[in-house]
Amino acid sequence: MNSAIRMEWIKLRSVRSTWWLAAVSIVAMAAAGTGVGLGYRSHTPIATEAQIFNNSLSGALLAQLLLGALGVLMVTGEYGSGMIRSTLAAVPRRRTVLIAKAVVCGGAALTAGLVASFAGYLGGQLAIRGTAIPAASLGDGVILRAVLLTGAYLAATALIGLGVGTIVRHSGAAVGILFALMFVPIIVVGMFGESGIAVGRFMPLLMLLNAIAVITPTPGLFPATGSVLLMCGYAAAAVALGGVLLRRRDA
Repeated sequence: MNSAIRMEWIKLRSVRSTWWLAAVSIVAMAAAGTGVGLGYRSHTPIATEAQIFNNSLSGALLAQLLLGALGVLMVTGEYGSGMIRSTLAAVPRRRTVLIAKAVVCGGAALTAGLVASFAGYLGGQLAIRGTAIPAASLGDGVILRAVLLTGAYLAATALIGLGVGTIVRHSGAAVGILFALMFVPIIVVGMFGESGIAVGRFMPLLMLLNAIAVITPTPGLFPATGSVLLMCGYAAAAVALGGVLLRRRDA
């Protein structure tokens, strides 16, 4: 297993798209946080701590797709290049290959997600420095938890991407399916207004924007920690299904 993990890490870090996707995720969240802060500098009446913070992590909307694409490409990139045959020849146990990919993908995405989440937070706070707007301190456990759980959410999205990529095996189709899984359900639920909240609380995007990346969660949703655990459950299910198909299909 250790050798398989090292192999996957070498492959991941040697691909240029890995660094681009991670870097753009961080920049996107930092830019979103800074933009929110700058927008509130002249806000009347003075914005509250919660208003600033609840919007500072909005860059996660884009970051989740970028890191999700990173997870997709960890598998589909090998199918596209034909390298998957060499990988399976080096490690014949396909379950081991997928577990190694999940470990490396999860670790890399968690690191990038946490850096991006802190970048969004800091961007918002630095942009309001020198104003009368109250700062949101990481010394507040509620704020720190939201930042950390947003990073964990992004890592779970990358693992969902890994699972979808293993199932579909085609980069474009897998990214399209991932996009649909993230955005289409919330659009459908939105058609039902407040009555759709019972179903909407299971939707990733609604969990992110109204329970995880905020300090004033919407009533009726799962709490932030429960929402992230649910995302981890989705990721585990996607990877598990991908593992079943990986063992049954030809390379």
